[in-house]
Amino acid sequence: MKKVKMLAAVWCLAVCLASSGEAFAMNTIQGRIVTIPRVQGVTSGVCTPKSVNIRWKPAAGISGYEIYRSVARNGKYTRLARLSSQSQAFMNTSVAPGKEYFYKVRAYTYSGNKRIRGKFSKILRANTKMLSKKTVTAKFGINVRKFAGTNYPRLFGVAKGTKLKVLCETCDKAGVKWYRIQVKVDGRKCIGYIRSDLAY
Repeated sequence: MKKVKMLAAVWCLAVCLASSGEAFAMNTIQGRIVTIPRVQGVTSGVCTPKSVNIRWKPAAGISGYEIYRSVARNGKYTRLARLSSQSQAFMNTSVAPGKEYFYKVRAYTYSGNKRIRGKFSKILRANTKMLSKKTVTAKFGINVRKFAGTNYPRLFGVAKGTKLKVLCETCDKAGVKWYRIQVKVDGRKCIGYIRSDLAY
């Protein structure tokens, strides 16, 4: 009966927190409810050819943060660092010029010797600066995508011979090389992604 009452209390708390719109991860460790807030406000600061700087809003009641990175938005994320609860920024220097990277941050705390992790933040896209300007030309009519990968939505199309400003290089989940490009469409500057072998 005690176990049933405890589970009912946990369920009730989960419903109340979820209905409030708060982002959190909830774990029950040895009868104790542990909630960990989702990291918010992850943004990029100054980026150079040799570094990407990210920062986030501090979370309360945690032990620290874990920083994860991927070279493809929907690719595999690996942990770069584990930081203290006092940290609100991270400089990633294991980067290459003119490349795109994706980051996620999550908070963690401890229950005894067990590390309990929260939900990941929203994905942050950032890129290092290119060492020199680069322009390519569309070989054919090309569909420009929202992100690198044919599974992402088409944003617009460009005609054969269109000049495209390359903002950085990136890749899809399979490792195929793509460009993040900028081009004027109907007088507006538009940004999207094309496969690199479709331009020269």
